[in-house]
Amino acid sequence: MKRFIVIAALCAPVAGLATTFDSTAKSTQTFEIRVSQDQLAECQQTLRELRQKPVVTDGGWTLPSFMKDDDLPQSVCVVKA
Repeated sequence: MKRFIVIAALCAPVAGLATTFDSTAKSTQTFEIRVSQDQLAECQQTLRELRQKPVVTDGGWTLPSFMKDDDLPQSVCVVKA
């Protein structure tokens, strides 16, 4: 019986972690950065450079690769109408 309790206690956090990183429910936001036509190329270049940088937390820790793109909002450059 003790063995069962130990196994259950070890499996519960893993099951909770698996539901936290469920990739089937994608509800990411997309932010539009509105720029003029002559600034569009510079905006897109800046976003490309930012996507190449590592994702870090507020405390400075680098996020693991499986957490980088799941919940983070996306940004796109669009021309002002």
